[in-house]
Amino acid sequence: MSTDDSTPGWPAPLEPTEDVSIETTYSEIDITGDGVVDGVRSVRTEVHELDVDGDGVTDIVETIRIEETAVDVDGDGVIDVITTVETSETEMDLTGDGVADSVEITEVRTVAYDIEGDGIPGVTRTEVITASGIAPDANGELTDVEASGVRLFGLDTTGDGNIDEVVIEELDVEVVEE
Repeated sequence: MSTDDSTPGWPAPLEPTEDVSIETTYSEIDITGDGVVDGVRSVRTEVHELDVDGDGVTDIVETIRIEETAVDVDGDGVIDVITTVETSETEMDLTGDGVADSVEITEVRTVAYDIEGDGIPGVTRTEVITASGIAPDANGELTDVEASGVRLFGLDTTGDGNIDEVVIEELDVEVVEE
């Protein structure tokens, strides 16, 4: 895995402009403390700022953050666990007062496990959580917050590298208002 934008699995590369900024970090992981790299972690953050009405004030800010981690847990040189967290947050200031009138956050978390040691994930788990809020109150806190979520489990029961069984469940997402 390299740090350039040609790494397989990355979204199509975007050229930074005055309204888009991109930051990518990469680090190696030694979970056993023996000086041998056991995994890698990369984080890519994109921030898009849009001036919808052309008045020179940012109306919409979208932040996309993709965190990927791959780890060889048992030291056999084969990746055993891969995790991905993709978060998208969109803030809209439609009144032009510098305070977000609406926020929507979507987070997708995926974990894949190679339980047989054959280099093919046999178990996967994905969670999708979406929350949104509108109309800040007098303290600038969002009100009317709604949240929903779903969790999907996949299992390769035959060992052929294909997910054979899928279980879908709705998440009970709790919104805490202060």
